[in-house]
Amino acid sequence: MTLLDFSAHFRKEFKDQFNENELNNHLSILYDFYLNYSRTQVVLNAKEIIETEVLKKLNRALVELKKHKPIDYIINQNVFYGREFYVDESVLVPRSETEELVQWILEREETKGKTILDIGTGSGCIPITLDLEGSFEKVVATEVCENATKTAIKNAQLLNANVDFEVHDILTQVPKELYDIVVSNPPYVKREELEALDKNVIEYEPVIALAPESDDALLFYKRMIAIAPKMIKPKGILYWEIHEDLGKECILLLEDGGFEQVELKEDIYGRDRMVRAVLS
Repeated sequence: MTLLDFSAHFRKEFKDQFNENELNNHLSILYDFYLNYSRTQVVLNAKEIIETEVLKKLNRALVELKKHKPIDYIINQNVFYGREFYVDESVLVPRSETEELVQWILEREETKGKTILDIGTGSGCIPITLDLEGSFEKVVATEVCENATKTAIKNAQLLNANVDFEVHDILTQVPKELYDIVVSNPPYVKREELEALDKNVIEYEPVIALAPESDDALLFYKRMIAIAPKMIKPKGILYWEIHEDLGKECILLLEDGGFEQVELKEDIYGRDRMVRAVLS
C-alpha cells in the first residue's frame, strides 16, 4: 500500500468521525510519528510503498482511533509549547489554553529568583515548561494521583527540567512552604456536563482530572482561597485556568477571599479561561 492509498483509506474510514481539518491533522500526526515525514514529504513521496511493519503500526492506530481513543494516547505523545511530552491515560491531554496560561505567566512575571508551585500537575506540562522557559529559583508541582506523578517525573527527566514533584491532595493537605507564585489548572468541568463530552474525552481521559467528585465545580478554587495564606507569600500571585462560564464567580471568590488586582483573561477564542490575582 502506498502513502496515497493509505491516506485515501483513512479518509474513507473516518469521514463520519472527523471533519476535514481533523482528518488532515490526524494523518499528519501519524505520518510524522511512524515515518518521520512532514506534510511536504508525504506529498513528495505519495507513491512510496509503506513498509510492512510500519503499515501494521498504522493499522493498529486506526483500530484504536475507531474506538475513539485520543491520538495522543495512541502515540503516547503531545506537543506542548514546542516540546514533546509523554502522555498516557493517567493524565489529561494538554490543551492549547493551558499553553496560553503558561505564556501569560512568562510574559507577565519576573521569574528570576522566584519560587512557583503548580497544583494538580498531571503530565507536568505547566511546571516543566515554566522551568525551561523561565529563571525560577525553585519549581514545585503537586498531584494527587501517583500514576500521574510518575508520568510527570518521566517528562521532567526526558526534557531535563528541574522540578520537584510531590504526591499531595490539596483538598486535605496544605503545601509545606510559601511561594511567590501558585498556578493551577484544577478539575472544573461541571458534573452535568460530563455526559455531553466527546467519547475520546470521557471514555479515556481521567475523570478525576476533569471534574470534582462533588457537584460544586468551584470546589478546588474555594479550597485554594481558604489555604492561600498558608501557601502564597504576602503580595504573592495566584494563576488559575478556569471554566469559560465561571469567570464572574471566580472573580467574586478571589475578591471576597482577600485577593486584589484580579484580572480575567480570554483565550484566543474569546472565552474567559484564565485568572490572575494578588494576595492582599
